[in-house]
Amino acid sequence: MSVDMRAMRTELIAATVGVAIACAIVGCGGSGSSGFDVSPLSESQAIARAIDNGECNEFQHHMFCASGVMANDGDFPGAAVIIENPNVPLECRGETATAECTASLEFTTEGFTTPNTLLAAVSESEHGPWQQVPLEVTDNLTGPRTVSIKVPATQGSPKRKPLIAAVLVYVGLAPQSVPQTAAHLSDFGVDLVYVSARLEIVIPR
Repeated sequence: MSVDMRAMRTELIAATVGVAIACAIVGCGGSGSSGFDVSPLSESQAIARAIDNGECNEFQHHMFCASGVMANDGDFPGAAVIIENPNVPLECRGETATAECTASLEFTTEGFTTPNTLLAAVSESEHGPWQQVPLEVTDNLTGPRTVSIKVPATQGSPKRKPLIAAVLVYVGLAPQSVPQTAAHLSDFGVDLVYVSARLEIVIPR
């Protein structure tokens, strides 16, 4: 073998190894991967992807699912929460302009076989902060539930505000230390989260 041929062979091996290393870093196909799949870098990204793509996403050992999507693993396999998605804005009602007004958003559950506790929280966007809101539970495991969303009323003309509702699912009883407000949904110490579509709420004068 000539010196030139040996040099060419050495360069070819080096190039092949370089491509293999690059593929190991960025991912080149295999196992159904496109090479462009990126895990969520933040909780808000996991929530946004769940809503936009109708899927479940895990971030830092917390599962965030879109309404109606069945959880495939964790403590509630085969379970789903279906949150109402009205085609008109929710209307917040209050007795006076200075009191809190209330809007109701219904949801149902399917496939829950493990005893659980449900709480609810709302935010104007997936970025938070999140505020825990009253939740009327009519059954321990399944059946209709109503989320009573309390939003401060404002004086003046009616105002529309964006809204995302989250159903917080806990195995057994929820911790007594669950905060009323939190920067992130994971701060509620929740086992599974279902988030609604992006909604609007109208706050009257």
